[in-house]
Amino acid sequence: MSTTPAEATAVRFSHLFDALDSDHDRAVTWSDYQRLVEHYVAGYGLDPQERKAQAVQASYQMLWLELLRHSGADDARLDREQFVRAMHAAAEDRSRFNMTEGVAEAVFDLLDTDGDDRISTAEFLRYAEVLGTEATEAADRFASLDPNGDGFINREEFVLSSREYLFGDDPRSPGGFVFGVL
Repeated sequence: MSTTPAEATAVRFSHLFDALDSDHDRAVTWSDYQRLVEHYVAGYGLDPQERKAQAVQASYQMLWLELLRHSGADDARLDREQFVRAMHAAAEDRSRFNMTEGVAEAVFDLLDTDGDDRISTAEFLRYAEVLGTEATEAADRFASLDPNGDGFINREEFVLSSREYLFGDDPRSPGGFVFGVL
């Protein structure tokens, strides 16, 4: 059975919901995003006051606020349906800074530990380790994210991979790494 692009996107956002609902209460809240941010900060051994840590925190906070704005929810809890609908709307919203791309930019900066504006294989494998992914799977994803095969992922390739994850045809798009989806 084939799915339409809209159905594939809904399935992808549903998987994202499952990844974010870290306390398994069948809702995504700011606390779920906060746990993800804390996981990144701890995994990279950052002080929460460091700029990279603050940038990741701020980008996820901005995304969360946009999700709430688009959800129409009465409280600060999004069930699966509300989350999928809000994520779709926030990802497509061009009325202001695109929050999903803002998250991709902040995560790129987190991974780029040497500050050369590109992600090496070693930097990507470190991120995969923080997320708890097997090195072999991570290496395969890195190769998919490095279409020119130069051994690096530049900012444009990384951000584009996040867009492909959100709206592409492939539900296993490697760009899910941008959002912490394994």
